[in-house]
Amino acid sequence: MVRERSVAVGETLEIQGARSQTLGVVKVGLLKGLRRGPGDVDKPIVLMGKGRLIGFTQPFGQSATLSLVTITPTRVCEVDIQTIRDLAMLHPPFLQALYKTIADFIGCIADWSNLLRQESYLVKVCVALHLIAAEEGSQAFRIPSHTELAHVLGARRETIARHITLLIEKGLFKKIDRWHGVLTTADCRSLLNSTVERRHP
Repeated sequence: MVRERSVAVGETLEIQGARSQTLGVVKVGLLKGLRRGPGDVDKPIVLMGKGRLIGFTQPFGQSATLSLVTITPTRVCEVDIQTIRDLAMLHPPFLQALYKTIADFIGCIADWSNLLRQESYLVKVCVALHLIAAEEGSQAFRIPSHTELAHVLGARRETIARHITLLIEKGLFKKIDRWHGVLTTADCRSLLNSTVERRHP
C-alpha cells in the first residue's frame, strides 16, 4: 500500500494546477516550491523538507498549488489517492493529522515570506539556513547549492557564497564537508540585534 522510492535531483514531484494519483511524504531530502507568476514564469518561493506532504490538495479533489522539484537527493513514501479516499479520509485521526500538516505548510510559506522582507542579506542567508535546518530536523544538514539558495532569495550565487563565508567567520555556521554544515546558534538574533543597533545608534 505504501511505496518508498528514491528521487534524483531536479525531478518534478508535483506540477501547479495539475492533479496527481498519489499522496506522498518526504522521508529524506529538500524540495523547492515554485509558484507561477506574471508571464507564466515559475519562481521558487519556499524550500521544504522531511515530513512535508506532496499532493495534500489531491484528497480534496483540488489541483496542486505549487510545483515541487527536488534540489537534493530525496526519498519519498507514496500512497494511491484512491486508497486515501476509500480508507484514510473516513478516519478522524488521519484527517486531524492532514489538517495539521496543511497548517504547518502555511506557516512554512509565511516564514519564507517573512525572510524575504529582511533588509540584510546576511540575515536572509542566516534565517534561510535555520529554516532549512528546521525542515531537516537537525542543526546539521546538507547545504543546497548556492544557485538554488540564490534563486529562492532573489540574489546572485556569489552573494550567497560571500554571506555564508561571513556567517562562518562570525561563528554562526560551520562547514562539515563540501556538502554539509552545522548551525552553531539557535537563531539569528545576534545579527538582528546588530542590524537594529546600526540603524538606530
